[in-house]
Amino acid sequence: MRTLQELVQALCPQKKVFILGSAFVDMILSVHEMPHAGADVEGKFKKTVVGGCSFNVADVLWKLDLPFDSYMPVGEGQFADLVEQTLNRRNLPVYRERGAGDTGWCLSIADHTGERTFISMFGLERQMKAQWFDRFDISGYDFIYVSGYQAEGENGEVILSVLKRKADHALIVFDPGPRVTEMGEERLKAFESLGCLYTVNCSEAMWMTDTHNAGDAAVALSERTGNPTVVTDGGNGAVYTEKKPSGWVAKRVAGFKIDLVDTIGSGDAHTGGIIASLMCGLTMAEATLVANAVAAHVTAHEGAATAPTRTELQQYSL
Repeated sequence: MRTLQELVQALCPQKKVFILGSAFVDMILSVHEMPHAGADVEGKFKKTVVGGCSFNVADVLWKLDLPFDSYMPVGEGQFADLVEQTLNRRNLPVYRERGAGDTGWCLSIADHTGERTFISMFGLERQMKAQWFDRFDISGYDFIYVSGYQAEGENGEVILSVLKRKADHALIVFDPGPRVTEMGEERLKAFESLGCLYTVNCSEAMWMTDTHNAGDAAVALSERTGNPTVVTDGGNGAVYTEKKPSGWVAKRVAGFKIDLVDTIGSGDAHTGGIIASLMCGLTMAEATLVANAVAAHVTAHEGAATAPTRTELQQYSL
């Protein structure tokens, strides 16, 4: 396999990407350990930034100077104003949807191990309307990213109706995330029937498949979708699947050693690395290596939307 440095140089866009979801406002707080019910712990406020799963994925492509289209609706209110300012600074489109309320926000709490817990206050990004997507030709994209945060309930039904407009060959890169436990089997099957590539962490993948390790979980998901799967496994790197004559097999790509700061946005960054690689014609093995490096960089930095530039990415080595 080519080196990471060679792969970064090979990141030349060949396919079209659409990122669907939300830009959230993240208020980041650090604590020594997560409080239990009735506890009183001391925290330290770190910063307020724009994040959210879709924005974090878009951040990867933006930092790597790769083209993409996105729809992250902006509401009306103080959080929407912060999102609009950030999108404007990046020259990304702002789609203000009037009368739908404010943009959502999240309290992101990281403990001394770097593990994070989210308390989310949802906004208009969970109240989408099918007609909001009429400005886009969904059939013109090869990869469409969707986050589990937009896939629940009535909002998920809207998203599925929009995804039915996609081209037959297009892959939905679907990260159900921690909301997978609230989604229901029927909703997951609906995404799988449309053609999805799962990117999911190990604990979520095992829960989805009733398996006990990343490799078995990845294979089980690919058997359901008929497409490759990527399962992240913390410091152990990530597992991807590929189709052999005998069926799906899982292969592991090692992670990168870093000084962990927090895991906020690292899973999203990994998904962004997968999309960035696949849209440039890299193999699944190569895409997983690139994604591991992108996620490592984010994990070594505080907060969300901290993806590396090409120069920063080339500095990593196994």
